[in-house]
Amino acid sequence: MASSLSDSPIDSFKRAMTATIRALAENDSLEVTFSQENPELQGDTVRVMSPEIGCSSEELNAIRGIGDELALRVRFHDIQVHARHCPPSGPARELFQWVEDARVTSLGALRMEGVAQNLDASLERICRQAMFDRITAATDAPLGVAVGLIVRERLTGRNLPPAAENVAKFWRDYVYEQAGKDIEALSSCVRDQSAFAARCRDILKNLGMVVEQEKQLDASEAEQQTQSDTDEGKEQESTVDEFFSADNEEGADEADVSSAQVESSADADEYDEFGDAETDDVPQANIDRAGNISRDFQYSPFTTKYDEVVNAEQLCDSDERVKLRAGLDAQLLPLKQATAKLANRLHRRLLAKQNRTWEYDLDEGMLDASRLEQVIVDPVNPLAFKREKEMQFRDTIVSMLIDSSGSMRGRSIVTAAICGDILGSTLERCGVGVEILGFTTSAWRGGMSREEWIKAEKPENPGRLNDVRHIIFKSADMPWRRCRNNMGVMMREELLKENIDGEALIWAHNRLTNRPEQRKVLMVISDGLPVDNSTLLANPSNYLEQHLKYAIDMIENHSRVELVAIGIGHDVTNHYKRAVTINEPEQLAGAMIDQLASLFDVPQ
Repeated sequence: MASSLSDSPIDSFKRAMTATIRALAENDSLEVTFSQENPELQGDTVRVMSPEIGCSSEELNAIRGIGDELALRVRFHDIQVHARHCPPSGPARELFQWVEDARVTSLGALRMEGVAQNLDASLERICRQAMFDRITAATDAPLGVAVGLIVRERLTGRNLPPAAENVAKFWRDYVYEQAGKDIEALSSCVRDQSAFAARCRDILKNLGMVVEQEKQLDASEAEQQTQSDTDEGKEQESTVDEFFSADNEEGADEADVSSAQVESSADADEYDEFGDAETDDVPQANIDRAGNISRDFQYSPFTTKYDEVVNAEQLCDSDERVKLRAGLDAQLLPLKQATAKLANRLHRRLLAKQNRTWEYDLDEGMLDASRLEQVIVDPVNPLAFKREKEMQFRDTIVSMLIDSSGSMRGRSIVTAAICGDILGSTLERCGVGVEILGFTTSAWRGGMSREEWIKAEKPENPGRLNDVRHIIFKSADMPWRRCRNNMGVMMREELLKENIDGEALIWAHNRLTNRPEQRKVLMVISDGLPVDNSTLLANPSNYLEQHLKYAIDMIENHSRVELVAIGIGHDVTNHYKRAVTINEPEQLAGAMIDQLASLFDVPQ
C-alpha cells in the first residue's frame, strides 16, 4: 500500500493504460512501452506516447486513443490479409489503409463509448498535426484520407471531429456519388477483413483509381488460399462476435489514433520495391545528338497545347513585382546577417577554386621574373617564360529548379526564394552562370487538358491531364540586377498549384544541354513526389513517379549534366544518387551551399 501511495500520477496512468491495452487486445503477454517516439506496433510490443505532467485531458484522451487502436489492431487486423489485398503504392494504397483503419476502429467505437471518445480525440490530434484544419480548398484535401474518414463516419455513426470533418466535407458528395453503394455495403462485412478488403477495392475502382491485380495463384494454391481466407474470416468473425457480446467494460476509457502512422515505416519498404522499373538498357533514341532527353515512351500528356513556359515578368505587372520583392526583403531583414555569412561563405569557397595557376618553363609567354637571377649569373641560361593556365571552373553553369506547388506554400517557398536570391547574386559575383526556374501547373485538378479528355468521353489511361506551367525567374544570360524583383514572384499565392516533376526535370535539363558551358549542374529543390489528382485518378497510381524515375535515370546515367537534389521534409535519397534531406526550411540555404561547394571540390 505504501508503494502505491508513492506512485506518481504518470505511473498510475501507465499502469492502468497497460492493463486496458492488454484487455482490449486479449493478450496478457503483450509488452507495452512508453516513450516520446512515434507510436508503433512491432510483433507483441506496443509503443505509445508517454504523457507529460500537466498535460490536458484532451492530450490524455489522445494518448489513450493511441493505445486502444493499437490494441484493436492486434486483435482484429491480420497483416497477411492486409498485404495480400493492399495496392502496392500511391493514392490507392493510402485510401486502402485509411479505410482499413476505419474498420478496426469502428469495432471498438461501436462496443464502448469511452473508446469511441478517445479514438475521436486521437484522430483530431493527427489531423491537426497534418494541418488538415487549415485546408481551404478541395485540391488541398487528400482524397484517400477523405474516403477513410467518410467510411469511418458511416461505420461508427459518429460525427467526425472538426479537423477531420474539414477534410471529408470537400469530397463527401463526390465520394457518395461515385461509390456510395459500396460504402453502404461495408457495414455488412466489417467483421470479415478479407471480404471488407475486396469491397474496398471496388471503391477504388469506382473512384477511378487503377488497382493492380492481386497476386495470381495456380489452381491448388488458389484453393488453399480460398480455404485460408474462409477460415480466417470465420475465426475473425467469431472473435468479433465474442467481443461484441462481452459484458466486460474494462477498455472503456482507452482508444487510439489512426494507424496510418503506425505502419508507415513498413509500408515505405513495400512502396519503394514496387515499380522499380528503371532499365539500364534505355533506348538511346531518347537522347538526341545535342544531349536533349525526350519523354519516356510509356508516358505522354493527353495534350500539350495548353502547356506554357513563361517568364516571371508575365505573371504579374511591374507594380505587383515590386511589392512582392518588398515582401521578400522584409522576410530577409531578420536574416540579413545570417544570409550575408552564407553568401560570403559560398563566395570564398568558389573563389578558392579560381586561384590563378601558371604553366612554367615554356618557350614563349610572359617572362618568368623568378628565373632572371639565374640568367644574370649565367647568361648562357635561356630565358624562361610562363603562361596563365585556363581554369575549367570558369566555364560552369548552375540551374536551380524549384518546386512551386501548393505544398510549398508558407515557409518553404519563402526560404526557396531567399536561397534563389543568395544563389543568383553570389554565383554571378564568382563568374558562374546561373539560372533559376520553377515548375507548377496552370490549374488545380486538371485544366483545359482535362476538359478535352472529358469531351472525348474519358478514354482509359489518358496520360497527364493537367496543363504544366514552367517558369523562368532568371535566365542564364540575364544580369542579376534585371531579374532581382522576380524572386518575389515566387511567393505569389496564385502561382502555387500542383507539381509534375518528371517533365520539369527534363525541361530544365534540356535547357542546360543547349548552353555552351562545359560544366553543367542541375539542383532540384522539392518537398515531395509528383502530385496531380486529375492524372493520378485516371492512370496507374504510380504513373507520375515512374516518369520521374525515368527522368532521373536518364540524367544520372546518360547525361553529362550533374544532378543534385534537396528534399524539404521528404527523403529524396531513395530516388536521387546525390541528395540531401532537410527537415526544416531554414536549413535549406546551408544545405544548398554545402552541396554546391562539394560539387566544386570534385576534380574535373
